[in-house]
Amino acid sequence: MLWHIRKQTRRHGVLLERPLDDDPCCAECDGACCRGFPAVELTWVEYERLRELGASRLVLPLVGPPLLLIDYCCEFLADGRCMIYDERPGICRRFSCEEKQ
Repeated sequence: MLWHIRKQTRRHGVLLERPLDDDPCCAECDGACCRGFPAVELTWVEYERLRELGASRLVLPLVGPPLLLIDYCCEFLADGRCMIYDERPGICRRFSCEEKQ
């Protein structure tokens, strides 16, 4: 029997100080960051926009910022791609990853 072994690339997440659109890592990725967190913090404007886009896992806690529950798989991830890439939250825009040595 022949087994196909796929080399896994280890990545390390980095939160940048500024947004980075069209990150080359995103083009090669299958949405690992979108499956790597329980939730992301939002601004009020982002909360409202995601609500308009049909987000079903938004939370307004009594203390702290609004959240989009990712639950280790963002509802806007489809076939390894962000369906709202141009309108994704700021924290998503600032997230990047590097290969871990």
